[in-house]
Amino acid sequence: MTKRELFFANLRGEHTERTPVWIMRQAGRCLPGYRKVRESVSFEQLCRNPKLVAEVTSEPIEQFGLDAAIIFSDILLILEPLGIDLAYNPGPVISPPLETPQQFTGYAYYDPSAKLRFVGDAIVETKSRLGPDLPLLGFCGAPFTLFSYLCNTTERRDLHRVYRFLTRYPDESRKLLQLFAELSVGYLRMQFDAGVDAVQIFDTWAGELSEEEFATWSYPYLKTIVDEIHKDNAAVSIYIRGIYHLLNKIKELNADIISIDWKTPLTRAAEILRPRTLQGNMNPNLMLAPGEIVVQKANEILESMKEYSGYIFNLGHGLLPMTPVENVRALVETVHAFRRN
Repeated sequence: MTKRELFFANLRGEHTERTPVWIMRQAGRCLPGYRKVRESVSFEQLCRNPKLVAEVTSEPIEQFGLDAAIIFSDILLILEPLGIDLAYNPGPVISPPLETPQQFTGYAYYDPSAKLRFVGDAIVETKSRLGPDLPLLGFCGAPFTLFSYLCNTTERRDLHRVYRFLTRYPDESRKLLQLFAELSVGYLRMQFDAGVDAVQIFDTWAGELSEEEFATWSYPYLKTIVDEIHKDNAAVSIYIRGIYHLLNKIKELNADIISIDWKTPLTRAAEILRPRTLQGNMNPNLMLAPGEIVVQKANEILESMKEYSGYIFNLGHGLLPMTPVENVRALVETVHAFRRN
């Protein structure tokens, strides 16, 4: 069974002998090759250079033998063609942050295949380098998470800015979230046209919402994206950090894969979401522990999901830059060595 076949068998909810594994933020991060590239170009320049994107996307595949790749990019690039001033210092900084509806009166739908063509070109370049037997994932940021970053939310303590805008300007907020949903659909379709095999929607900040708030400010726009992409018979995964209290609502989405963060027990997620394919949920902080602990925890997760049909191993959030390379290698080797039957 090729890696592509293994990944899609689990995506379809089939029970396979081996568990596929990929890692969020796997492109570079802890690898010296990525750091060397970053010595010569900025983050923005890297994202816009298809050959360099292919290089840093492929390096962890070539180093660790992972079972899928995710294109190197950033969820906020979709905002720039709207005229939003986006910089990285080193994290995202939007200037000025969203504070009044008048700031986005000029925002309008644009063609992502034209304005974000460099992402499509990077996908084509990466597919050529990786070959046909390794699945390549694309991605986008969910509307609520894009909205949160637009309010310059980079930490939990910043969320008051989001709530202030949502509560003061609810109608205008809905219009902006709907625009983001429509742009995301176009952006993901462009990525599929370029050659990705599946996509993941990152709604990182939605886990900070109550279930009622989630149903109002995130769920409808996630549903729009998922339903539209499914019209093309394409595969979609959803990731929310802090998903535990939202599992019952998430079950209503027609997503193919639900990614589970490390704070949510996989067994509990399985009880609620079965037979949906699950993905996760190794604590990325534990990847800095001694190697034997990494192996032990990975085996515990694998054993807990041994009988579950449709499971993909991943971290519960992105790989930390200071993660020892040998720990990533040990993790992947552990997953590959584990047999489910």
